[in-house]
Amino acid sequence: MVYAQHSFADEPWTLEKNKDGIMIWNRKTANSNLKEFKVSTVLQTTPEKMLSFLKNTSNYDKWMYKIDAGSVKVIKRNNDNDYFTYMTVSAPFIKSREAITHMIFNAQNNKGEILITLDGTPDLLPKNDKYVRIPMMKAYFKIIPLGEGKIELVHQALSAPGGSIPDALANLSSVDCPYSMFSKIKKMM
Repeated sequence: MVYAQHSFADEPWTLEKNKDGIMIWNRKTANSNLKEFKVSTVLQTTPEKMLSFLKNTSNYDKWMYKIDAGSVKVIKRNNDNDYFTYMTVSAPFIKSREAITHMIFNAQNNKGEILITLDGTPDLLPKNDKYVRIPMMKAYFKIIPLGEGKIELVHQALSAPGGSIPDALANLSSVDCPYSMFSKIKKMM
């Protein structure tokens, strides 16, 4: 797995926030000043319902961080568990971003866990001058069954915003982004 392999040279995780049942850790990564985040929460739902929620791309703009309403589209589909999405992201004071992501929904492992990998594929489409293309993104969601109708949802991500945003400014969202996403997921589930 790519995520485990590149992790060994990274700094240890630091717990940045523990609020409303949502825990967020950050760490600096090797050869970069960008922070990677990991977020975790326990939800009263089944792995199947969580998987269905994460596959519902039409709802991404309702819970993902600063995603423009109506911008999320599946642009290439290999099958129901392997496809590419396109979305735009807006934030104050900066040029809007566009992201192209390859999503793979892996089969349950022998513990019943489901891993969903997300890899930025910035060169899949020609660039649009209206946006700055997000040049790098590596992430995953993991659905971990806990029994008694509960799961733990874990999300880990590292991305570069592209353009001329200083790393220190990009790092400001390394707590706000996962907290916002998981707060919305908890309400929607």
